[in-house]
Amino acid sequence: MLHFTTTERVIIGTLGNCLSILVLLRQNLRRHVTMRYLIAVSVADTVSLYGWNLNNFYKFTINPRQDNLEEISIFHCRAVSFMSFVGLQLSSWCLTAVSLDRCLSLYSMAWKHSFGKLSRTVYNILALTILCLLLNCHILFKNGYRVNNPSCTQDCVICYKTPTDSTYIFPNWERVHLIVYNLFPFIIMSACNTYIIYVTINSSRIKTKSRRSQNQLRQITVMLISVTFAFILLTLPTCVYFVFFRHHMSGEPRLYRYMLQIILVSIQFTSHAVNFFLYCFTATNFRHELFAVVKLICHKQTTNIQTQTTLRMPQQQAKENQDGATLEKHRIEINNKNVRTIAGKQKEKEIIKDTSSQDVINEDSS
Repeated sequence: MLHFTTTERVIIGTLGNCLSILVLLRQNLRRHVTMRYLIAVSVADTVSLYGWNLNNFYKFTINPRQDNLEEISIFHCRAVSFMSFVGLQLSSWCLTAVSLDRCLSLYSMAWKHSFGKLSRTVYNILALTILCLLLNCHILFKNGYRVNNPSCTQDCVICYKTPTDSTYIFPNWERVHLIVYNLFPFIIMSACNTYIIYVTINSSRIKTKSRRSQNQLRQITVMLISVTFAFILLTLPTCVYFVFFRHHMSGEPRLYRYMLQIILVSIQFTSHAVNFFLYCFTATNFRHELFAVVKLICHKQTTNIQTQTTLRMPQQQAKENQDGATLEKHRIEINNKNVRTIAGKQKEKEIIKDTSSQDVINEDSS
């Protein structure tokens, strides 16, 4: 049951995030700062889905001994853990950055015209990416080690530990990760969303040029608030459990603790797979652009079919002409053969007639 849920979440999340990227890259949407950040969120969400979820799929579906993917080799151990931590942290901090930018833009027009420019968005996302990579780069060098075990047919790898520290990742770095991934973003996004909601209700403080642009900004605001609140609600239980309660439940049955962790982690990763549906539900302009993308894809497929049909028609016509010429040539040969046959039979009859006449003359002479 677990691997089915994991597989479905990864497939649905990947398709939804890819569609989100295609729609948010449309010209009408990417001119907004918020949409640029949400593109980065979709990319980070996709990366985060292929970490520990991929391990669960491998463990419960592919490997008959239910070994972890990280235990195949040192490379797998470090790559999977590094990708998972970076993807989760980058996704949360891109959401935090867009909430903070939106909040400060509403608070001060000076921020919007100096630091909140569209051209600065790419540099801000790049800076966040570099920070997340540097923060977790130690995993690429220290996480996991090999052990000598004659029963192993390949490398025996102990992941998430070092030879001198068995608590290297769990729980030490896990606590740091949860603070960076959830606690700090939770505080910042909650404060920013509270202010954004206050300003949205008092819309007179939003300086817009037209009613249409005001409606667009409200849609963007509602979409941003729904995504950030969904992130907070779906990831906060996991953070609270792993930081405050996990080590106090050591006396509970292992199966109970294991099932509780699976449920909480599944809820956590759901937040990285449902943003596409939140965009569709809360933003009319996103739905319009989505319909335009679907229509464009269908139009391209129809055009390709028509083009292939058009290209095949001359070839088919030439083949038909060639077949017609062959049939005509064959018909002419048959006619000529029939004419020759008829002529030969007529000549044969004339020869027989001449021979019979000569025999009659010879008899008369006698």
